Amino acid sequence: MLKVEFSNKTRKYEVNEKLLTSLIRKISHFTGEDYGIVSISFVGEKRIRNINKKFRGIDKPTNVISFPFMDSFGKIKIIGDIIICLQIAKKQAKKEGNNFTDYVAFLLIHAFLHLLGYDHIEEKDRVIMEKKEEEIFHKIHITNFLKEAGK
Repeated sequence: MLKVEFSNKTRKYEVNEKLLTSLIRKISHFTGEDYGIVSISFVGEKRIRNINKKFRGIDKPTNVISFPFMDSFGKIKIIGDIIICLQIAKKQAKKEGNNFTDYVAFLLIHAFLHLLGYDHIEEKDRVIMEKKEEEIFHKIHITNFLKEAGK
């Protein structure tokens, strides 16, 4: 079974860890990668900007960054880390007319696929990845695992 390590470094959002874990396990199931450990972190704009600058050389905040690991230590298989900035995701969801929770779920799918080696640099790879994203998105039932703190 997939183990999900979770960290919420935001004060503005509350995350139902049980529902989030269930969602990640559904995503992993539909990718065929449902054993190992994945780390999910929700961070603010300043932190994601610093990570983006340090690891990608891009000095601006972004919605999601993933760090694949895909290594095993005995019986422990570490898949990788996913870091999402909920503030950026909220702005993008609103701008594109999307439901915020659905959009974050889509970012989780996107990042999980990156952990498994999918990318969208070449056009043919982008098409493959987008098809897989849509396929998974339509197969999972998304529950409201996010809410603004105090609401």
